[in-house]
Amino acid sequence: MAQESVEKVFSNNKRFSIPKYQRDYAWKKKNLDELWGDLEEAKNASSDSMGHFLGTIVVAKEPNSDVYHIIDGQQRSTTIFMLRYALNAKTKDPAWNMNIFRDENRELRLQVIPTNQEFFKELLAQADNNKRDTSLKDRIETDGQKRLYEVFEAIWDRVRELESTQAKEYLSVLDKMVLMWLEEADSGRAIRTFQSVNDRGVPLLLLDKLKALLILYSNKYSNDNGTLDNKINERFGEIFKIATKIRKHKLSSSLGDREFAKEVETRVFNYHALGQRVGHYRYGADKSFDAIKVVLKSKTENPQELLEYIDTYSSDLLEFFEAFYRVMQRTETSAEAFKLLYVLRINPLFYSSLVRLEMNGALDDECLRLLAQAEVFFYGCGSSNDSTAYKLCEATSDKDSFKNRVIQDCKDCYKSDSSISDVLRDIARDGYSWGKYFRYLFFTYRCDDMDARAFNDLLEEDDNGDSNKTMQPYDIEHIVPLNAIENGSLRQYGFDTADDFGGIKDSFGNLLVLESKLNRKIRDGGAQIKKEAYKDSKIDYNRKFANTLESFGKKHIIEENEKFTQWAREFFKDFLC
Repeated sequence: MAQESVEKVFSNNKRFSIPKYQRDYAWKKKNLDELWGDLEEAKNASSDSMGHFLGTIVVAKEPNSDVYHIIDGQQRSTTIFMLRYALNAKTKDPAWNMNIFRDENRELRLQVIPTNQEFFKELLAQADNNKRDTSLKDRIETDGQKRLYEVFEAIWDRVRELESTQAKEYLSVLDKMVLMWLEEADSGRAIRTFQSVNDRGVPLLLLDKLKALLILYSNKYSNDNGTLDNKINERFGEIFKIATKIRKHKLSSSLGDREFAKEVETRVFNYHALGQRVGHYRYGADKSFDAIKVVLKSKTENPQELLEYIDTYSSDLLEFFEAFYRVMQRTETSAEAFKLLYVLRINPLFYSSLVRLEMNGALDDECLRLLAQAEVFFYGCGSSNDSTAYKLCEATSDKDSFKNRVIQDCKDCYKSDSSISDVLRDIARDGYSWGKYFRYLFFTYRCDDMDARAFNDLLEEDDNGDSNKTMQPYDIEHIVPLNAIENGSLRQYGFDTADDFGGIKDSFGNLLVLESKLNRKIRDGGAQIKKEAYKDSKIDYNRKFANTLESFGKKHIIEENEKFTQWAREFFKDFLC
């Protein structure tokens, strides 16, 4: 290990490459701000020989070549390269030093990961042209490209107004700053080094470590001249692109919990693990990752089996990410998918089954309803059947197998407790306490004429102000208000006593799903105030119901409870046999 100046590290007799197993570019503007702060501090120092330390760079030299693979420090190295390139472009004669940045073939001396290389070239071309290319923003495909764009934009904001002498001074100071240079001879050891280190406080994503792990074993046990390595690299490149699409999709705010969009790669990896016999419903992603390491190690005595596993696993993981995104897209065209994922927001333990059905070409509206019904029976009755929910992925090879498994599992949940018929009567009798399950059944029963477009009109921008959308807040509204006892209006609704009303006030027939903002306007208002609020609802049933509100009362509640009970028995008929 040696201390080397930036100028010597990035001299014109070296080329650098980001290895296939490396993570995507991860630095953000705040990291650039820290680097620029170091540069300003060095520039203002009383002595230019202080050798301000910028960090460590670990490399592995390619045999018989001038190419160095960056094992650790790629974030820092990439950012320093961009900063030096931009500063050089602002000097009096940028071409004079161009051999520092480009080789004899005019290729950049730093080759980032393949999925970003062309974008990286176009990014730096802005400095050559002394003009920002805003169209690049529309061509971003990965989170890494997004961060490259944002960091270079921040760099250019700092250097574009510099005079040539100022730019030259900054470049000179930067070149004298110091990096700790560590050269690793063994490629396998280099990969292990990558797995064990972090780069200036930016932790490795779990999928970065997974890709490195698979390439480590492939590199060690395969003699196919890198064919499997390339497959793994290409597949993970696609996975990261799809993860970006998942994160940007409007549904992402409604999946899992509020952290899902920040942890897409980790979450989807763990849902995939549930169907790979390495996951468990009690496992977090880190434990699932450890389980995969155990599987890989166990297969080393049979290299061919190991390599086949790596090939199959990485291919299946890519297909899982692709199918996960297709399921999200279904919410735009399928009312059943919308209700399942936006309204009911099924337990994530069902996601593996949902995606596997899509992968196997078995997912249709009936399967989506089956998953909704499973959610109601597994979790809606005050119980929790996590193990049963996650094991459904065992029966996703075809629709019939899945249907039979769901029905049997639901029946098994109620062998010793109340029957499914009792559950349906309870929903009709006390729909208010059923929360999201009531909302799902309300939309399914009352709004069977709403298509996917109509449901998507119910969405609103989420609190983050980004492209994601979520269901706006909806309350369960009592049609005959709870204060009817206090304000003396019970009789106008056909009730004789408070007990008469109390027995059915929370029942299905006296309830609507209404936008929270409209419900707040009503408070406990009278029929006319309610009528106006219902007319303003985006839910078609509510608008129609508003015109019949004046004649609504006890008789209608009882009738609607009976109608709903009969409908529910038909909707859940397969579970009652």
